[in-house]
Amino acid sequence: MKKILVPVDFSAHTEISCKYALEFLKVFGGEIRLFHTYFDQVILADTSFPDTLDMSTIYNEELMKEIHRQAELNMAELKEKVSQMLKKENLDQVQLETIVVGGEIEHELKDICREYHPDLVIMGTTGKGNNINVWGKVSTFIIDHARVPVLTVPVIKGFRGFGNIMFSADLSEGNTEVISELCTLFSRFDFRLHVVHFLVKAKNTDAYVRMKALQVKFGKEEKEGVIRFSVIESATDNQKVVDDFVGEHKIDLIAFQPHKRSLFYMLFTKNITKKNLFATNIPLLAVPGKQAGS
Repeated sequence: MKKILVPVDFSAHTEISCKYALEFLKVFGGEIRLFHTYFDQVILADTSFPDTLDMSTIYNEELMKEIHRQAELNMAELKEKVSQMLKKENLDQVQLETIVVGGEIEHELKDICREYHPDLVIMGTTGKGNNINVWGKVSTFIIDHARVPVLTVPVIKGFRGFGNIMFSADLSEGNTEVISELCTLFSRFDFRLHVVHFLVKAKNTDAYVRMKALQVKFGKEEKEGVIRFSVIESATDNQKVVDDFVGEHKIDLIAFQPHKRSLFYMLFTKNITKKNLFATNIPLLAVPGKQAGS
């Protein structure tokens, strides 16, 4: 773990995302980059009068300057808060950088990931004013396009820890790599990984065979109690069985592999996003693996 990118919008919830980044920096070291994008498109009035058009242009340019100035001020304030958090955790060796740019947030996020090459992206699922429509779509977008793990953090009171992590396995080939990456990512934490496959309305399936194959590959970790494997059957309400498992095992974080064949990914990001992804109030970690985007 060397580079952590934290996209921010200066909502009250931003500091929680930074707190999660600091927890990784405490055990791995490295650097953190705070990144903010503001909308910078100038809107021109639809008019045939040149003087009016000029005034509109001047007004919009001044407005953009003010938006940029305010964004810089907000970033400076956040940088100071994060600097104090680093100091409190004795992380003075961690490098803290900030970037403020104008543009479309999805495009700029894609560019910064391509240029900065972060090892981990951490961001909130709810933006300023609790706007899940905009910021939720942004987090889903970066999950779809990033080639690194993306941790999305909902509005919670504080750091939940990584004691119990659930990986919703779709039992595809990429799951082996994702499990290995999860074990590496949390290797310096006291954690337990629950590898779970939710079997929904299936009369005949090879799910148990595939899960057994995963157990064989990670037999050492299972024996040591680091990983547990489960196949959970659900005849009717598949979301309820997920919620029940999360509650029963006190899950602190849910990991999944974001590709089209992942049942869990479809449940939480395609079909019932607001109800299931944002209402779970549990941090979600997308680990792309080799099958990302397939």
